[in-house]
Amino acid sequence: MRSPVNDPRVSSPYGMRVLNGKEQFHDGIDFVSRSGDRRVFAVAPGVVVFDMDDYEEALRWTDRRHSGGNMIIIAHDVGPAPGARVYYARYLHLGENTVRKNQEIDEGEVVGEYADAGISFGPHLHFDLYDSAWRKIDPTPLLRGVLPS
Repeated sequence: MRSPVNDPRVSSPYGMRVLNGKEQFHDGIDFVSRSGDRRVFAVAPGVVVFDMDDYEEALRWTDRRHSGGNMIIIAHDVGPAPGARVYYARYLHLGENTVRKNQEIDEGEVVGEYADAGISFGPHLHFDLYDSAWRKIDPTPLLRGVLPS
């Protein structure tokens, strides 16, 4: 898998963190680009299975269902054979989605731009991952080669 942003900096890793004075579990990785490039890229080939790009700023602090702002979910096929290993990746806090449901995506294709959308404390991409049975998993091992050290 490739990095979902260019020149990545992890602003919040997967795991326990303190936010607003409270310890909580963070179930994804928050990325920003050190270069300021807000484009978001597909981490692997796949198909868009969910596309929400009708988020309204008025919902920002009032509607918890939309706490991630605009988002997409891509089913990434990363196995040695088609369909052998599928992961579902959510890309959250997007200001703009450039893909649509059922669209086939190439690795590295631009799928949107991250923003300060939903409940966030600044522009960033929240990236989280599920296995083929929709169980949340830590994306860190799959991104180890592309995460900044």
